[in-house]
Amino acid sequence: MPAASAPVLAPPGGPWRNAAEGALAAAGAFAVMAATAWAALLALDADDIAPLSRLVPALLSLACGGDVSLSAAASPSGDGPAAGLLGMLGGSGEGLTVGLEGQVTAMPLTLTVLGATVLGLGFFRPLRRRARPAPALLAARTGGAVAIAVLLLPLSAALARGTARLPEEVTGRLGNGGRIGSLADDALSSVTFRADAATTVLLGLLGLLVVLGGGCVAARRTTLPRPLALSRLRLKWNPVASALTAIGAAVSAVVLAAAAVAAVAALAGADRAATATGTLLLAGANLPVVLLTSGLGASWQAGIRREQSDGGGLLGMLGGSGGTEAGAADRNLTLGQWSGAGLPLWLIGLVLLTCLLVLAGYLAAARTPVRTAREEADALLGRHLELALRTATAVALAVMPTCLAAQGSLRLGISVMDNTLGGVTAGLDGAVRLSGLTAFVLTGLAAYAGSRLHGLRAGRRDTPAPTARGGTRPPARTGSTGRVRVPSDSASATPL
Repeated sequence: MPAASAPVLAPPGGPWRNAAEGALAAAGAFAVMAATAWAALLALDADDIAPLSRLVPALLSLACGGDVSLSAAASPSGDGPAAGLLGMLGGSGEGLTVGLEGQVTAMPLTLTVLGATVLGLGFFRPLRRRARPAPALLAARTGGAVAIAVLLLPLSAALARGTARLPEEVTGRLGNGGRIGSLADDALSSVTFRADAATTVLLGLLGLLVVLGGGCVAARRTTLPRPLALSRLRLKWNPVASALTAIGAAVSAVVLAAAAVAAVAALAGADRAATATGTLLLAGANLPVVLLTSGLGASWQAGIRREQSDGGGLLGMLGGSGGTEAGAADRNLTLGQWSGAGLPLWLIGLVLLTCLLVLAGYLAAARTPVRTAREEADALLGRHLELALRTATAVALAVMPTCLAAQGSLRLGISVMDNTLGGVTAGLDGAVRLSGLTAFVLTGLAAYAGSRLHGLRAGRRDTPAPTARGGTRPPARTGSTGRVRVPSDSASATPL
């Protein structure tokens, strides 16, 4: 039989071409994030609060890791006791102003995941059918992506400023039932928002480099420079990284599918479907994080709390009542104890997470080449145990940053004469506690089971099949994982 011809690969391209493709990958990621943010804000009717041309850049800044500050200042007006007292202290009362300050610290993870996915696909996918590039070409490709990010991140932060009207639900809580409402009516009519350019640029660039660096380890069926493709780090961690990345992409796809279903229901006229669509497009990816980490023991709480200053004297005359009031309007929900389908959320998350981790171990084992006899003799640990430990380490290290990214808060406070008069805090908060240790133990056991399961299936495939004459047909020499190990010095241009 004639030997199979090697696939014809395209040339790797020059530095300028690779730099342009890297720049297009970063620009495409920003474009997809902006389009998704615009669609979500449109579904939430956010154009009644502020122009979408200002809110979309603000969401992009938040998705890249930045935060948005809120501020307002107004002189009290009216004939109430607060205005009269300030008039006695300051003549016309115009010298003493009521100030409102706040901060939004939240990462809409759906936008972040979409941007990272588009960036990774646009960066690595074109290399799939090309000859192996030189390290300088990969550096040029990375430089193009970084250059576009350096241009778009400050531009997004600069456009993320304007004036927004606070919803009545928020102003009602700040007004505290009218006790300080007469003092703050003017200050609460609108607020000025602006994104922090420094954190947006710094964390945005860091996130871009993390995505590209992780992609160099996790990317499959792509051609990378030989020193990187055959490095010990990539050969050891590529099966685990690619399996975990595939599972994360599948979970994110489920969230987007739910958003699409909600959008169809909204077009059909279903109540509150548009709100669900906008919420899923912005923070839908936060929900699986809360669900899965609840199964690891992370304590998640969502709520809104109104606080008042405990100052007396002048603040008491202006409306401060002393102490913190957690009235009936305040809400606090421990998500782990919330029951769905008759089961607590943490138990649902634990079962679902265990199934996903077993699948991760199975996929990682399927993508791990068979050890040679020499490697098997020199190895300190068995193949299944070594794979389980790597998967457990990767998941345990990812728990803390993932939980931090899923948290979010909105803080607003009213002050007069540099003294806090009242405020409201709302958001989602998670206490990781020992979730990293729990993740390591659970992932190790589940990944070991998944690797063993793949070994059993591969062993059944390798069992000699009976022939018509009563003999046996020899199995294919693929080893227990069903994959032939290719020598590292062969087929230098073959995609890995």
